Amino acid sequence: MESTQAVNRAKQWQVALFPFNNAATNVYFAFYTYFTYYAIMYLSGSTAAALGGTVASAAVVLAISTFNSLFAPLMRVFDGITDPICGSLMDRAQTRFGKFRPFMVVGNCLLALSLLLMMVFFRGLPDSLGTLRWVVYIVSYIVYVIGYTAQCACTKAGQTCLTNDPKQRSQFVIWNMIGMIGSIVLINVMAGGVLTNEAICAKGTIQYEVDGVLQTLRGAAYGPQFYNIMVPFVIILSAIYTAMAVAAIAEKDRPEFWGVSEKPATFKDYVGILKGNKEIRWLVTSAGLNKLASTVATSGTVAFLVYGCLMGDYNGLFIPFYALCFVFMGVFFLWGSKTAGAKGQKRGVAQFTCFAFLFYIGVLILLCLYDHNNPATWLSLFSTEGGFHITINLYTVLFIILYGCGYGAFNCCDNLTIPMVADCTDYETYRSGNYVPGIMGTVFSLVDKLISSLQTLLLQLFIVFLVPGLNALPAEGTPYMEGMKLSAVICFCLLPMAAWLVTIFCMTRYSLSGEKMREVQAVNAVRKAAVQRGMSMEQAMATWQTIDQVPERFVQQVDKKDEKQSFLDRVYEKYFTKTEKTGGVPSSQAIEIPD
Repeated sequence: MESTQAVNRAKQWQVALFPFNNAATNVYFAFYTYFTYYAIMYLSGSTAAALGGTVASAAVVLAISTFNSLFAPLMRVFDGITDPICGSLMDRAQTRFGKFRPFMVVGNCLLALSLLLMMVFFRGLPDSLGTLRWVVYIVSYIVYVIGYTAQCACTKAGQTCLTNDPKQRSQFVIWNMIGMIGSIVLINVMAGGVLTNEAICAKGTIQYEVDGVLQTLRGAAYGPQFYNIMVPFVIILSAIYTAMAVAAIAEKDRPEFWGVSEKPATFKDYVGILKGNKEIRWLVTSAGLNKLASTVATSGTVAFLVYGCLMGDYNGLFIPFYALCFVFMGVFFLWGSKTAGAKGQKRGVAQFTCFAFLFYIGVLILLCLYDHNNPATWLSLFSTEGGFHITINLYTVLFIILYGCGYGAFNCCDNLTIPMVADCTDYETYRSGNYVPGIMGTVFSLVDKLISSLQTLLLQLFIVFLVPGLNALPAEGTPYMEGMKLSAVICFCLLPMAAWLVTIFCMTRYSLSGEKMREVQAVNAVRKAAVQRGMSMEQAMATWQTIDQVPERFVQQVDKKDEKQSFLDRVYEKYFTKTEKTGGVPSSQAIEIPD
């Protein structure tokens, strides 16, 4: 404890390394994009098909692709059982290794096991055991879901004991961005960039017949060598990140840093939490749709569609544009962290979601202006005609600026929602006296996964079914077809923009502002101190309910420079503060803890 008895701060290296637990799960999440390609190779009959064999018909490829897009959402029904169980076990856990670390380690081991089962041990099953292949694929995915739930929930739940300092919690976006570069970006660059080079990874070829005409799917993701490289890379990288996060939380994963609950929460309590804590409901709705928007718009499939099919130069555009976007992200994440630290996490999400929507209006206009027959409306960075030289047109410059700013803004929003789960957990302790980080983290993860699992289904719906003659998701070498422009407009712009409108609405209803969280932390701190000195939780909750009743030493002090108002402050107050209410002036009617 530092400064006041209300503040629990972590060391800076702990704040920096713990977000890598999120990176550890994101490594697997990013690689999931390629499961559909793998399923087509693996479930179509034999891995020999990936070396040039012929699949019986286009119907087989389309059926497998459709099955995979429907299977992921259906598996979330299973999540509806595993998530509450995992959350309940986490809330009850008090092991010698802490409350969160066992779930982080076991979850990561299950994730690794799922990949080994699916993509290594049973890949060589003979054609005569085709049914077993389907069983193994499904079982492996079930193991993946359980492991992802166990580890991912700790990212949200563990922050409650790591720190409650709003400035430190807001730094999550910065370190999570670094983790994102080392997870989602690295996997996409490796799988969608480096390994597309045939000198590094031999491309696989799957052929099928459409009305007697032989069609070809060709790319690294359709070949066994791609998975021979990526599977160990994913497992080792995720394990390293998990070890970093475990080391970061080890010192804080102890009872003195957990919240106060005199008895474990029951199933009835969980129902009451979901019913009574409207803040978590607003948060998971907005965050889930934000996640869906980002996973669709930034998926490898949409990258193939935009940079390859429309612009005709996937290899020349994908990695440079990805790198440029992260320059913009760095600026927005620093800005977002500072805003959230001074004004609260809600303020950051509301402000930068509005920014993302405004910038994407420009991106939408540019995509609508795209004409496949007019090179002036194509993205261009380099040319090799007559020697290598840079070639950038006005369309490209505008696209880089608008898309880069929009990309940076919406990723800032997406990352700020994660520390908000810790805010909702602290609010639940303030509201009901229950300390349930496990159930809060798994509720968030469940809704997040339920919504984001629609990614593959939406890609299938708005690309494969919307483009005549396309029987599989776009990959390297997929030619431009009529209808692809509309698919790009929907997946790249309209779906994210619709999600952001919902997020803006949710933030007008979400009440945990920076000022309200100051009250929550102060009230929780004095109640905890009173319970530790012998008072019952019921008595403590009845005695201290608002910030004006809390002794000064339990109240976090506000930096005077954070109270200055700007134009953005006035806009925010006009549209987003109707539900933001606190109990009074800090410590004006302070009640001391009785002896």
